[in-house]
Amino acid sequence: MSASLRLISHKLCPYVQRAVIALTEKGVAFERIDIDLANKPDWFLAVSPLGKTPVLMVGEHAIFESAVILEYLEETQDKPLHPADPLRRAEHRAFIEFGSAVLNDIAGFYAAADETAFKAKATQLEARFARLETRVAAAPWFDGEKFSLVDAVFGPVFRYFDVFD
Repeated sequence: MSASLRLISHKLCPYVQRAVIALTEKGVAFERIDIDLANKPDWFLAVSPLGKTPVLMVGEHAIFESAVILEYLEETQDKPLHPADPLRRAEHRAFIEFGSAVLNDIAGFYAAADETAFKAKATQLEARFARLETRVAAAPWFDGEKFSLVDAVFGPVFRYFDVFD
């Protein structure tokens, strides 16, 4: 029997959303426990070395960092969301990291201290999206017809599009 899964999260965290999307796509049952990141409980700090969400509790074992959680789910759950080919799988993993860089740029966009910083982040984001556009194979997903972990990673990014307008 497999251990129960509990996802320690924050309602608005885009990194949590990646894990939720992957768990949902794989049809994996899990319990979601939202915490207040402004008032982190001691039990959370004991299982999250970086003090960030998400943390996936597998029984009493804590897995932290969204990319690591996604890989764990890929290795332990049915319905693979990575390509079988090792080279394509490596490319997907690289674009997962690229997606993290985009989220960091978005955070910098929101937190820009002045107009110069704001414009620099806007230019950087534009370049990143242009780069992504050159790789996307076809609609509706990153690689065409099959949903992948790259799609799970970029889902939370796309929720910001109306803000950019």
